[in-house]
Amino acid sequence: MTMLHISDAQVAELLDFRGVTEVLAQAFQDLADGRAAVHPRQRTDCSGVKLSSMGAIWNARNVAGLKVYPTVAGQFSFSIVLFDLETNTPLAVLDGNELTRFRTAAITTLVASRAAAPGARKLALFGAGLQGRSQAQSLCERFRFDDICVVDPLANPAWCKRLEQATGSRVRITAAEEAVVDADIVVTATRSAEPVFDGNLLAPCAFVAAIGTSTPKVRELDDTTMSRAERIIVEWKPQSLVEAGEIVLWNERHQAGRYVDLPQLFGGESPWRLERRGITVFKSVGVGLADVATAQLVLSRVREGWLLTDHADTSMGALT
Repeated sequence: MTMLHISDAQVAELLDFRGVTEVLAQAFQDLADGRAAVHPRQRTDCSGVKLSSMGAIWNARNVAGLKVYPTVAGQFSFSIVLFDLETNTPLAVLDGNELTRFRTAAITTLVASRAAAPGARKLALFGAGLQGRSQAQSLCERFRFDDICVVDPLANPAWCKRLEQATGSRVRITAAEEAVVDADIVVTATRSAEPVFDGNLLAPCAFVAAIGTSTPKVRELDDTTMSRAERIIVEWKPQSLVEAGEIVLWNERHQAGRYVDLPQLFGGESPWRLERRGITVFKSVGVGLADVATAQLVLSRVREGWLLTDHADTSMGALT
């Protein structure tokens, strides 16, 4: 049997942020209902090279999958294998770089759309690399920002101009302090090993999404941000609480009552928005269920004969 191979270029053609956000919501609802399970990340090190794997079983869709990626000189290369649970046979191999870009941005939008203030008007974006630009694009499809402040010494002014034209927002490259003050949503998409802003500057009801790191020795958020947070949302506690540097290095990490994960939220154990409003932190490390769900969406669209010109939302496609 010849396995289907789906390239990064095809993945980018077949996916849109809105569709990925919807399929992630379905997958995490099934995780809450016991119709999915997460295979936690495993890492192996040898002479400065890492090999990592993570995956999931999604019984509700009759698929299972594994994402595998080496880390060489700080650079990643992702592949995902999908299996059919009805026939117990491999279905496809997908290049995972574009898929990772989409699912990481979409999960921020998924959580922000439910936990952030509905009328959010100012976005502070730390990091304007490929993932940072994708975060902005995905969020701008859900929120109507008046002001977007970009904090990145290498930010491309031409991209900021295109984002401004596409969204109608005022897009500026600023210092960290100006970006954070009065921001409704703050997103950190950097490779920084140290906190990128002072948590004292955060607005009282800000939503903060930290997505740039997934190891316990580095963090983008400081102790002040974590201590001020009314709640801390993570994807899946068994993985997030040991991988997230923001949590592992936080000097008050014993306050476990502040943590809630997506299975609890989708399962109704905790509300998305608390009656007592305050700062919400969403710390994403990436879980295999998000990869498998997004890969299943790609495969379903391949089978349905999707074409970019016929189906994909390209309104801001040139922004990345």
